[in-house]
Amino acid sequence: MNPILSGTEAFNAMMAGKQVLCRLAGQTVDFDDLDQFPATIFALPDYEFCIKREMLTLAGIQFTKPAEPHDLETGQEIFIVMPTCILRTTYDHEHGDICLSVANGFAQLDIDNAKLQLQAFGKTFGNMITEIEVKDGFNDKPKKRPRKTKTVDPVNIQGATLNDAAAPTETKPAARTAFSIEDVAEIKTDPVQIIEEFTARINACTSTEAVLGLRPVFFANGHLEREDQQHLCRLTEAKLLELDPEQYASNPEPEELSVEELQRLQIEAEKLVTDNKLADEAELEYQKLLNDLLQRAANAALPAEATALTGYTKSWSETQRKPLLDAIHKRLNELESTNAGNEEKPPLILSQIETAADLTTLDCLEIEISGRHVGIQPLLTKALNKRRAELESQGSEVAS
Repeated sequence: MNPILSGTEAFNAMMAGKQVLCRLAGQTVDFDDLDQFPATIFALPDYEFCIKREMLTLAGIQFTKPAEPHDLETGQEIFIVMPTCILRTTYDHEHGDICLSVANGFAQLDIDNAKLQLQAFGKTFGNMITEIEVKDGFNDKPKKRPRKTKTVDPVNIQGATLNDAAAPTETKPAARTAFSIEDVAEIKTDPVQIIEEFTARINACTSTEAVLGLRPVFFANGHLEREDQQHLCRLTEAKLLELDPEQYASNPEPEELSVEELQRLQIEAEKLVTDNKLADEAELEYQKLLNDLLQRAANAALPAEATALTGYTKSWSETQRKPLLDAIHKRLNELESTNAGNEEKPPLILSQIETAADLTTLDCLEIEISGRHVGIQPLLTKALNKRRAELESQGSEVAS
């Protein structure tokens, strides 16, 4: 079953790129597209929402697209499609078999679509599957997925920095993941002093990540000659062999780097310094625009004016967008509270349509529908036509 969402959840899902459907709360009519409803739909209490699930067709059988890991939460009920049955279980991101089943596209959120998917698999190979058993599966202890060994690219700056190499008697809890302009600025200009400082830091490293992280830093230094950089490279190779003999013992002696290779490494290091600077400038621009949008959201006079502000955030991440979404929700609730009682709620006329005693009453309601918001008119007209058909059918039965 497709879960029902609140206005806030639906709005966040829409901003995350999901296709959201809507209907009047508590009704049995089908969900419809948002363009059939007014702009203030997310702030009104009389509506409910759901996410339109993507459908697949295989061998002429249609079923919902299998669940993906980012759609699931730990403890959520799922149904695993197996060759001989359907396994009912709960999602566990540490359970190897469950995670592989989800990742490979064999998990559904409901039993009906799980059965349809299994039938589609069978029909693909010329078999008609009619009787499908549902079992409670994966009751064994979770099989944790093996951890991948983390590798570090010596050219990538996303390693440890100068500050990662502490004194031999000091233990560092963790290395920073990037070096900044300040790290390079702290390096001395005298080549002898630079080499002495880097030598001390290499000797003080307690992890291979910290050693590898020093390489791009001294390559980015503009005061070292090629021979100096080669000397420091040999020191790092020796330190890597000391820290992890199993991994580095079979490596051949480091070859002399060519001038072109040294230039490439230096260009990449300098480029990252520039990228960090540009990232800082982008963050300042984001904060400036966010503050402006938050102010405009707080002062919005109309719901449409508040929701229109999201048009400025199309290139933002979900984390960047969240403060503005919260401000828009707050303002929509304020506007809804202010306007409470000033307009008739749609469920009143819908109830009148569904309980109309005769066609004359429906004719009066049809006139009233024409004065309602264009976004809600299709839904009301559909209900009116349904009730008219029921009354005409009852009249035909009495006449006969």
